Amino acid sequence: MQKTERLVAITLLLQARGKMTAKRLSDILSVSTRTIYRDIITLSLAHVPVSMEYGPGGGYYLPADYHLESAIFTREEAISLLLSTDVSGIYNLFAGDNDLQRALVKLEAVLPEEYLMDVMAARKHLLFDTSAWCKTSSSPTHLETIRAAVLGAHQLDILYPILNCVAAPSDMVHWYNIEPYGLVFKGLSRRHVRTGRWYLVANCRHCQSFHTFRVNDIEQICVRDEIVEAHPDFNLHSYWREARKQLEKQHPPIALRLHVNASARHSLLRSDITIQQEQKDGSAIIQIIMESLDDAIAYVLASGADVTVLDPPEVRAAVAATARAITAMYH
Repeated sequence: MQKTERLVAITLLLQARGKMTAKRLSDILSVSTRTIYRDIITLSLAHVPVSMEYGPGGGYYLPADYHLESAIFTREEAISLLLSTDVSGIYNLFAGDNDLQRALVKLEAVLPEEYLMDVMAARKHLLFDTSAWCKTSSSPTHLETIRAAVLGAHQLDILYPILNCVAAPSDMVHWYNIEPYGLVFKGLSRRHVRTGRWYLVANCRHCQSFHTFRVNDIEQICVRDEIVEAHPDFNLHSYWREARKQLEKQHPPIALRLHVNASARHSLLRSDITIQQEQKDGSAIIQIIMESLDDAIAYVLASGADVTVLDPPEVRAAVAATARAITAMYH
């Protein structure tokens, strides 16, 4: 969460929930209490009337009649804020909080008309898919360039692995002239929404059809002066529902079954783990859905001797082979 988003989040939290301590705010926003102290000073300098009550039951609070003004942030910050709260609204910060949702509605209502038009355009072309689907964290090199091209409606040339619309070996790369229409952030899970992968949805001008490009696989990129042609019948949300099904068919997840020692089970448990059987000694048999064989192997090796692979056999064999190779290195 960027600083501007965090400042507005603090203001919304104080408006919706009343008095809150720095510790409580830092827990919700996943920052240090020192960062919260600095943010409170910044808010005060921006004429947000945050007050402090000391002693038991004390904390930071806002006057009951205070309303957040849109003038404290720029057009770009307004877009970033409202898009980020579109995502935040379905995980731990805003989940199930009707007061906060109403505060967000009020915030959006006071935005200048030109800001709202930009927010609407951004929501049309930037999609956050936060359904639970295991993906590894990434920070795409070309993401900002692509985002600007999507919102500015500029064509792109990208160097990318061969698609089925080009007759060439699949291990080669090829330059494509594309019309970028949308960006999709595919989240790891609702609990970890800020990790995942970015995908670019674009119309390939070679075959005149839409494709899904993984942003991390784009090797080079060039922004063209030509403007993207309008596709009035194209809907990003509808396209992604089908594209996601195809991606999941191509890369089916792996159901990893593990025996977890009693001493480690609580530190290893995550929101996407299912406990299948409790053992008398405090250990447990669990199942976790992993994206790929490599991810499953990496997870098991990172867990060390606290877990034993039960299924699938290929993961068990791969972990054993890796362990033997590591042992050989140290003898």
